[in-house]
Amino acid sequence: MIYYRNGKLAEDSVQMDLSQPGFRTGYGFFETLAWNGRKACHLDLHLKRARASLCEFNIIEEAIDYEKIITEVIEANALKDNFARVNIFFPVEDGKTAPIVTAVSFEHVSDRVWTLMPAKDVFLTGLMRHKSMNRMDYLNAWQMAQDFGFDDALLLDFEGRVLESSFASLLFKKGDRYIEPQTEYKLAGTSQTITDQHLKIESEPVLLKSVHEFDHVFVLNSLGGMSPVSAIGDVVFETEHKICQKITKLILELN
Repeated sequence: MIYYRNGKLAEDSVQMDLSQPGFRTGYGFFETLAWNGRKACHLDLHLKRARASLCEFNIIEEAIDYEKIITEVIEANALKDNFARVNIFFPVEDGKTAPIVTAVSFEHVSDRVWTLMPAKDVFLTGLMRHKSMNRMDYLNAWQMAQDFGFDDALLLDFEGRVLESSFASLLFKKGDRYIEPQTEYKLAGTSQTITDQHLKIESEPVLLKSVHEFDHVFVLNSLGGMSPVSAIGDVVFETEHKICQKITKLILELN
């Protein structure tokens, strides 16, 4: 993989200071964007979220031309006309970050349907509001869900309130109402920000024991767009694809 860091393109390995928290503890943030064959989708929203985190933790960001550099990395990896996953990493060294930009091929499945398994473990921290590079809890939850035949894990607080999935924001539908789980312990999803502009979304607590009361459930993320959920644990839902296709086009800027 060819990537960008410190003013140049390099390949395969990244040099990091072993004494710094970026290496030792995964201290830093990251963003995941879709390259739709023409552009990096909603780069402005992703940078706004990342910079809010950097500001809150008093981290100085090296100024770079993200749009230009992402295009260079895409072209260097022969991905220009393809769908790809772009990552911007912000590892922290001495209170500063020199962003790393990567790009790899990614298969977008337009008619994908998700299943979610309620996670066995609960982890609650203010860092859940940030896209931290230290994602071990999320990956463990996802791997356990995969081991049991599900696509992803449904994350919960100690009272059984729904937060999000390991890799996506969640949206519930009841009648004509779209509802996002109300909680302080989830990431402000860029895909949900886009969806908010086109659907009237309300915010209220959603309990795991009450998910059967909803007609439909959806996941939202930057690479997949909007997808229906067919099951949460043993609770089965009808899948609604029409609204997913409409919102996915907006998230992936396919219009």
